[in-house]
Amino acid sequence: MKLEKKTCNNCLLDDSIEGVVLDHNGVCNYCNAYKPIVPYGESHLLKILQKAKNKKRTYDALVPLSGGKDSTYVLYLAVKKYNLRVLTYTYDNGFMSDFAKQNIQTSVAKCKVDHIWVKHNEELIHNLYRTVLKLSGEICGVCGIGIERSMLKISEAYKTPLILLGHTASEQNSFTSENIYDQDRLKAILKKDKKISNSMIDRFLIYPKLNFISSYLYTKMGRFGKKVNILYYLDNPSDKEIGEILKKEMDWKEPAESEYTRHFDCIAEPFTNFIREKRFGTSRRLPQLSNMIRSGEISKEEALKIILSDREMMQKANFEDVMEKLNLTESDIEEIGNIPQNVFGDVKSLSNVIFEKVRKMIKKNKH
Repeated sequence: MKLEKKTCNNCLLDDSIEGVVLDHNGVCNYCNAYKPIVPYGESHLLKILQKAKNKKRTYDALVPLSGGKDSTYVLYLAVKKYNLRVLTYTYDNGFMSDFAKQNIQTSVAKCKVDHIWVKHNEELIHNLYRTVLKLSGEICGVCGIGIERSMLKISEAYKTPLILLGHTASEQNSFTSENIYDQDRLKAILKKDKKISNSMIDRFLIYPKLNFISSYLYTKMGRFGKKVNILYYLDNPSDKEIGEILKKEMDWKEPAESEYTRHFDCIAEPFTNFIREKRFGTSRRLPQLSNMIRSGEISKEEALKIILSDREMMQKANFEDVMEKLNLTESDIEEIGNIPQNVFGDVKSLSNVIFEKVRKMIKKNKH
């Protein structure tokens, strides 16, 4: 008989989640191990930015821009605070929201920067999404790899010394061992579909033989810009405060129901979260919200309301647009929801595994 899952007394994590263990006080291991994030320091960031400026390229940095909160804030910092010459680009994954498109337009205009749109042929990208979704239970890996490869290509083409990213430590843990961004894993999935040729896969990947080691070496050689998670260097305002800054300075807008979310820019996000809940029983926002509880940014009660609101929206949400684009039926959704965790887990890039192990050994910071 399966025991009822127990939720941490401090955050929203429960003991049914992979890697979560509650102690005798009912507090999870993540809360017990929590330490406030210590920024690397703005002085270190300024040295990196000045080094890029000294190269006197057309652009000091490339800023990937989704129209969401984090990437828009990075653009705001790069241009308004640090006076960088910036090139922006957006990877149109086929599911961009109108809010995101409008935010991109107004942000680019406010900062007076150049901007590039990248978009794959719709039939190609939809075939990739559909295949990966039906065989592995997710599509975010395709989008993530597409973003990263086009980002590297633009950086190479325009010789940008830096690539400024808007990743945040609060979203690091996905509570699954599935490595959805592993290129070898993606190739193995796509090759199961006879309608997808090797040339189509290579066309999507742009750099079909790239791995973490070669990407690192190409960056050191100057072929790709140096990736910098700019938010890790700074003592940042709260999520809400960042939103207020952007609304005032960048004419940025968000839907009323998107409080504390960074993913309203993608209309497929509720659908992918719905699938994740069916497969794993947990929301993608649990890591973010639980970290925000630990940092004191929101209360557990506030976070719980957000999770419950998410679930209500997913029940009411109309996924017809996404299902139509990907040619999915109700029975497809049922089958996808039953795909076991860590499917294709035995397929991974050896180079990536080695790189990650070495990186953990030598990295000074945990975030």
